[in-house]
Amino acid sequence: MRDLKVRATAWAPVAVPENYELGPDEALVALHECTCEDWHYQRLVIERDQEPFCYLYADDGSSSWVLGVFDTTGQAEFFLALHNANPLFVPALLQESSAPAVKLEQEQLTYPGYTGLYRVGLKSYRVEAVEGQAGTVSAEYVDRYHVELLGQGGEKEVCLLVYSHFDGRLRGCKMC
Repeated sequence: MRDLKVRATAWAPVAVPENYELGPDEALVALHECTCEDWHYQRLVIERDQEPFCYLYADDGSSSWVLGVFDTTGQAEFFLALHNANPLFVPALLQESSAPAVKLEQEQLTYPGYTGLYRVGLKSYRVEAVEGQAGTVSAEYVDRYHVELLGQGGEKEVCLLVYSHFDGRLRGCKMC
């Protein structure tokens, strides 16, 4: 069992003006931030169609990553502790937009969904939205020229698929 502890500062609420806009059928539950060494973290909790989505983001001041999307803040805390221990323990998806990930611009609260690219050497995970299927993403594991489809589904399900595959490769096969 891993002995993990969150080393980041305590979560601080981020003030969001009352007149902000979010996507359709979305409601802001909470937005918090904290720091650890050179990392800035954001935890965004929204409700979409009455279902909670807890997004965890990290940035280094110039680039931002999605660490995961979860049902609860407790699950996000586990990923925060993993990232605090060693950023390579989490398959963080690099975003094309600059840091921070969650932005409030012109009364619009914007945030990236669970999509992006995680790359280490010649191996990578790629998560992309499935065209024509709202709310569905697809995950692939790429090793040089070999591409393995991990699956498709909602963001939370695919986040679990990616992490399970990643953790299994990190720890080695338990069945051997």
